Amino acid sequence: MRVCLFSLMLLVLPLSAEAKIYQYVDDNGRKVFVDQYSKVPPRFRDQLDVREEEGDRLDAQSRQALQQRRQYQDWQQQLKYNRQQIINVMQDWITPVGMHHNRITVPVKVVYGSRNLTLQLVMDTGATSTVLHKEAISGLRAQYLPSGYARVADGRRVQTEAINLDRIEIGPYKIKNVRAGVIDFKGGSQSTNGLLGMDFLYHARYELDRDNRQIIWEPEKYQALQDELKRLDEIEAQMLEQQQAQEVDKPQK
Repeated sequence: MRVCLFSLMLLVLPLSAEAKIYQYVDDNGRKVFVDQYSKVPPRFRDQLDVREEEGDRLDAQSRQALQQRRQYQDWQQQLKYNRQQIINVMQDWITPVGMHHNRITVPVKVVYGSRNLTLQLVMDTGATSTVLHKEAISGLRAQYLPSGYARVADGRRVQTEAINLDRIEIGPYKIKNVRAGVIDFKGGSQSTNGLLGMDFLYHARYELDRDNRQIIWEPEKYQALQDELKRLDEIEAQMLEQQQAQEVDKPQK
């Protein structure tokens, strides 16, 4: 799996030689300011917000102060966007789990053709492969294949069939062409729909957060995202400090 770390992009606008500033919103929802119409991509020109450049009516010192305020506003907007992008990624790397009598259940989305279901599977390091309860996946209207035997949570070995799933999705993982066992399971808890076995768990890196009842997938990469958020907070604090210092140093009229 690949995780994207979002580096900070600070946009600096040059002092305008024209009398107008052009503003538009890009594909990522970020406000962009430019000083020339030609710098606006054609697909955004129908949404332009045009304003007169206040700086042309100010002296050099006031123009510089105005420019610094605008830069600060642009930096804040970019920081806000980058922070939200990181948070969105982090949310994909956390999965709430159920915990019942030392059993951990995790939501797993199974896809078969145009149909899909979200199942609650017990994480079982003693199960060689993932096994689904036949009744729980009846809505997939799948074709089953003869298989062998599987061990269920209470240690019994039961005869199984198999299903070739197009995909399963667990947290940030999207695994294609998955062959899972199917058992006609009777009795037991109705809140679980099968076992998530070592065919998945062996390849996944995860950390169980018992206090918050959640799994953190790829914990080292998740920590890197947290560090990136902290770095953005530090940059924002430095920017605020500089902005306040500039306000204090501003000459009184």
